[in-house]
Amino acid sequence: MSDINLSGVEAFASPDAIAIRQTMMRLFDGFSRRDAETLNAVYTDDADWVNAFGSVKKGRSEIVHYLKGLFADSAFNAGHIIKPPVSVVRKLTDDTAAVSSHLQIAGQGLVDGGTIALRDNRSLRVLQKHSAGRWLVVSEMYMDVRQDKSYVNHS
Repeated sequence: MSDINLSGVEAFASPDAIAIRQTMMRLFDGFSRRDAETLNAVYTDDADWVNAFGSVKKGRSEIVHYLKGLFADSAFNAGHIIKPPVSVVRKLTDDTAAVSSHLQIAGQGLVDGGTIALRDNRSLRVLQKHSAGRWLVVSEMYMDVRQDKSYVNHS
């Protein structure tokens, strides 16, 4: 993946904007190539991670170990991105940023043999500046947009 749709990063000084972009590109590249080892360079030692199905992992090694298994799973790999990721960076401080992303995946399989017709996936990451100007993910949470309604705004 040569580039990603990442807006808002310009709120940071140039070296930080470049480092944030590199971290996000490495993250999306690792997922798209199913290369969990690449993700060792993305997460902090104590990162928090929650996927859309409720799996909770703590720390880089636990996250990467889980992703190695996920990336080897045929049901997960049956899915393909139909809408490339679009991400927005929000500067929280000079050393922290929130990055919200959206992508769509079709055809991902389920453990029971079913298929998710369309995953409308949203994610939120908190990145923090670390030594040598590296920006790493300290917290990441994924969720899928549900089609059923729990509230209808009548105003």
